[in-house]
Amino acid sequence: MPVEYKFLKPEQREFFLKHGWLKIPNAINKKYIDAWMKDIWIRLDYKEDDPSTWKEEYVKLPRHREVLASEFAPDAWAAACDLCGGEDRLDEVRERYNGDHFILNFGSDYWKTHDCTPQETPGWHTDNDWYRQFLDSAGTALTMIHCFTDIEPRGGGTLLCEDGLTDVCKYLYDHPEGLEVPFRGHVENIANCEEFFTVTAKAGDTFLTHSLLPHTASRNHLRNLRVITNPHASLKEPFNFNRADPSDYSLVEQAILDRLGKPNGLPEWHITAPRRFFYPRNYTFKVARVQEELERMIAHAKSQGLGPESVDSIYLRGDDAIKEHQRRNGFNLPHGPNKFPDGVKTYLHDFDKNPQRAADDV
Repeated sequence: MPVEYKFLKPEQREFFLKHGWLKIPNAINKKYIDAWMKDIWIRLDYKEDDPSTWKEEYVKLPRHREVLASEFAPDAWAAACDLCGGEDRLDEVRERYNGDHFILNFGSDYWKTHDCTPQETPGWHTDNDWYRQFLDSAGTALTMIHCFTDIEPRGGGTLLCEDGLTDVCKYLYDHPEGLEVPFRGHVENIANCEEFFTVTAKAGDTFLTHSLLPHTASRNHLRNLRVITNPHASLKEPFNFNRADPSDYSLVEQAILDRLGKPNGLPEWHITAPRRFFYPRNYTFKVARVQEELERMIAHAKSQGLGPESVDSIYLRGDDAIKEHQRRNGFNLPHGPNKFPDGVKTYLHDFDKNPQRAADDV
């Protein structure tokens, strides 16, 4: 039966099919921005008013707090459900909660006086660090960009490559055997792309991007802190490219079919290797920060005359809370290929002798 749209207007649906992304203004429940941002400098051990203490240009933090995505950003969740073909197609556990796993772009003094074109910017990727990637993989159906700070032009907003979506779809169509994490052959044509968009936003805005839309973090030339998170929408089943009724294709599926010139389906396409799922590779360098962040948060509470019980963190709520957090995010799965060594806190690695950011930078 045809997909029933409960939130998105026709012009929004058309925009997503054309561009591969959609902005939902003022989507985030403000109380979570206020509550989760108030201890960000404590977690970092940086001084807000002293950029000389900002040791890293780009930082990814672990998650201490999480709430249902539908409560955190109701309109963004409703839009995501429409894009994916209805809430009944979404996984009932994975990615149902959004949290404070902040991605911070501080910029640097160097980038205050230098420029970088989108084609020259490193780190282009599509999100996936926890399963073998196929054209129909739907573990990451959408990448969400939740904006916790205003993002001004040249302020480090996420770069999106709209025409790169076609290249990625064609590459994965030609590789039914799948790609092992980390992979980047599917984005090697970025240098020849021309249609780019850089996110600018007000705190509280959300951008919903197609899972196969290439993106990366732009350079922050303003030296103002940019804070986002990037959870995802995850489906119960792989994309279905052979539906009897074309009106039953989700917008995420239809965007892929359109770019392959096969709007009615791909009955001839099938994967040729088993599916694999594993521990999210890039969370290794986030979880390595948990203990030091907890120590700072507890020490700050003590300085205010409060005990550890006043600190709001999943990791202080007991084993059951931690296990549930792990289940929701796939942290209970075995490690997959090419895992980072335990304890690594950086996300730089070497590709062709040039350092590139790890494969989920936004």
